[in-house]
Amino acid sequence: MKSVAVIGIFMLLCFGFCVSPCAAQGSLAGDWIGGIDFGNSWQPINLHFKTDQQGITGTLDLPQQGRNGLPLNRVVLESSHVRIEWQGRSGLAIYEGELRDGGIMGNFRQGETKATFILAHETRIDPKIYDRYAGSYKLKSDRFIDIGPDDESDGRLRFLDSKTGRFGVLYPTSDSDFFSGPSFSIPLPVDIRIKFIRNERGEATGLSWQQGNSGALAARKVNPYRKKEVTLRNGNAVLTGTLVLPLKKGPHPAIVLVSPGYSLDRQNGVYPYFFVRQGLAFFALDKRTVDGKSVDYLHSSFEERAEDVLAGVRLLKARKDIKPNQIGLWGSSLSSWIAPLAATLSPDIAFLILKVPSALPVSENILYEIESDMREAEFSDSDIAKARALRKLVSTTILTNTGWVKAKAEVEKSKAEKWFGYARVGWFLSMKVPPDRATLDGLQGPLRYDPFPVLERVTCPVLVINGELDKSVDTKVSVPIMKKALQKARNKQYTIIVLPKANHGLAESVTGYGSEAARNKKYVIEYWNTMAAWLRRHVDARN
Repeated sequence: MKSVAVIGIFMLLCFGFCVSPCAAQGSLAGDWIGGIDFGNSWQPINLHFKTDQQGITGTLDLPQQGRNGLPLNRVVLESSHVRIEWQGRSGLAIYEGELRDGGIMGNFRQGETKATFILAHETRIDPKIYDRYAGSYKLKSDRFIDIGPDDESDGRLRFLDSKTGRFGVLYPTSDSDFFSGPSFSIPLPVDIRIKFIRNERGEATGLSWQQGNSGALAARKVNPYRKKEVTLRNGNAVLTGTLVLPLKKGPHPAIVLVSPGYSLDRQNGVYPYFFVRQGLAFFALDKRTVDGKSVDYLHSSFEERAEDVLAGVRLLKARKDIKPNQIGLWGSSLSSWIAPLAATLSPDIAFLILKVPSALPVSENILYEIESDMREAEFSDSDIAKARALRKLVSTTILTNTGWVKAKAEVEKSKAEKWFGYARVGWFLSMKVPPDRATLDGLQGPLRYDPFPVLERVTCPVLVINGELDKSVDTKVSVPIMKKALQKARNKQYTIIVLPKANHGLAESVTGYGSEAARNKKYVIEYWNTMAAWLRRHVDARN
């Protein structure tokens, strides 16, 4: 098998990569991914074209708005010139561009709005192939490429370069050839090309990695693993999860990913393979069913979420291939409130890794997020104060279960203000007040959460990593509170790190605002290096 892989890589280095068939043939048929560049922001778009005897038809997806399959009014291809028309809410949108360099590039206009757009052709392949490619690939003794499908990227493969921190999405041009653009969301011009090398059973044995104008590098697949789907129960909830285990003989320490959102992800990108590379098993819940219906955590308390996590920990603890006294939790953003709570509810949690946690009460953190969003949008201090005051009024009403009529009247009075959408209270307009008990409990649960009393009871080893430029967590205020709480717990095994130039995702950033996210291309590399070094000190991955 080794000789097959080496020959395959040698041929690749000699002959290079094929270009997109659509680009080569001047055809629009198929799927295109890209976005509209407004200068200070990027709007992702997807286009899907079909060609028949009547001409070219197509649909438009606007992922950020959750609007997909919108029919196009008109599509014209003359030689290499493309014109696309779509009737949007704000008027007729026109895309005019040229087929070149494996994509479509040109100008966008809708009413008075003008911008540029970029689209790259993406070949549709069987998503099951992605699982074959997931894993870690060794370029050099100190450089790995971790790859895995990610729900945040619509199931596409994402990659991480352990040496540089470079990350991004991989778009297929064939079953084995992929490319990535200059940053996370912008697919063109092509910056990285990958070709996977497979044996006769279709298993990935290596890849060829080419970045920019540098020569292609060969990498072999390392740190083999096995995946196992498991089912467990917590009360009336039936939970399913995915366990990724190092292939070498156990038992292994384990880390449980606590889902950072209100829904559970089935694919977690590079994280499973990064942790397997450190010698840990990785576990994450990916589905929750109650009374036969799939449900998320939108109306669940943090305590309910923590109990689900602990059900997963109990399952791991009972396995012979897991070290029962070395099971830790990884929490990020919202779930960095839940992971410490779980640690106070069970002595089975051996350690915590908290990415961009906030030590502020949930209601206060929301006010910081509102202010950050409005400063990014260049609202005045006066408008920011009004939006914060309205949100604070609604939060106080929910927490005290008083003043419902007054709060709703204030929300109604403010709905025409330009800043209204930023206050995050629009849902209040359609709500019956006062709410019934079940609705009130659902509103109060997360909102009343204060992490300080929880953190001051956490005694296991804790790694806290925050970003200097985080616009979702007030790092300057939160970190001293976090430190005070852990000191009050007499926790002598905590580490708190603030990464310079890091945003809420711990990517290198200029301002930290969300509008930069599409152009992010590197993590602050200390994020991954710090986790790896900390785990070596606190976890025994030897067998």
